[in-house]
Amino acid sequence: MQSVKIGSLILFLFVALSCEEKKKLDTTTSTEAGPVIEKNDTYYHYSIWWAFVNKVFDADLSVAELKTKGDTGLGSFNLLDGEMVMIDGIAYRVREDGTISEGADTDKIVYANAGFFENDFNLTLEVKEGMDMEGLKSQLLDKLPSPNFFYMFEIEGLFDYMKCGGLTRQEPPFEEGLDVLIPNRPVFEGNRVSGTIVGFYCPDFIGNINVKGFHFHFISDDKKLGGHVMDFKATENIKVGIDKKTDYHFVLPDNADFENVSLEKEFQYKKNDAATDEQ
Repeated sequence: MQSVKIGSLILFLFVALSCEEKKKLDTTTSTEAGPVIEKNDTYYHYSIWWAFVNKVFDADLSVAELKTKGDTGLGSFNLLDGEMVMIDGIAYRVREDGTISEGADTDKIVYANAGFFENDFNLTLEVKEGMDMEGLKSQLLDKLPSPNFFYMFEIEGLFDYMKCGGLTRQEPPFEEGLDVLIPNRPVFEGNRVSGTIVGFYCPDFIGNINVKGFHFHFISDDKKLGGHVMDFKATENIKVGIDKKTDYHFVLPDNADFENVSLEKEFQYKKNDAATDEQ
């Protein structure tokens, strides 16, 4: 009888310790109010840019899952049915007609960059004679500690002019890639717009896994203008929050589209060509 009691006690302790170790490994826990998300300092990247360029427009990442990877980000919804701008844990969808809504937790995203944004340092960019997209990128490059790391940005300001691009919803079988769709994308413009630019910087060594250099999306404070930032004009100072990232994690879509895609096309935004949205 004594040996049975000792055996039961050992089994109980083993189960208890195993459960405790599992808790330590879990990145999220649940309560009646919903999941409690444990923040980390990782740059999360879903689906590679090369796949996105080669017409992998249908994937499996839900908005709910993305929220466990970050509270700030950018990307595109499935079938290119809207550009995604994520800020303060809300994934906004900017559809091809320019309307903006909050993505539901069950909505799917085909491509995303995200992370939990925490300021490593702040900048106030002085705008003396006006600033545009190229001026912003130039000043940021001058002020970044090194071009060899990854960075996230939250850039707040009042913009005299803002030009954003959207995407046109696609239906399978997908026939046109980003090399055709981006130069012909819908364009949304506004004047005297206050809002936030969400962005990322990747060093050139990222290759075709992600967008090289800067990639920015915008959402206005009134949620009436948003999308991929093509250009802007500003004559008032701009506040920039910067989060340096050294941990980079990408996840590939586990579906037939990615399994069978031919990664033959290469496409990166070009410099000094705002007319076609290319950086």
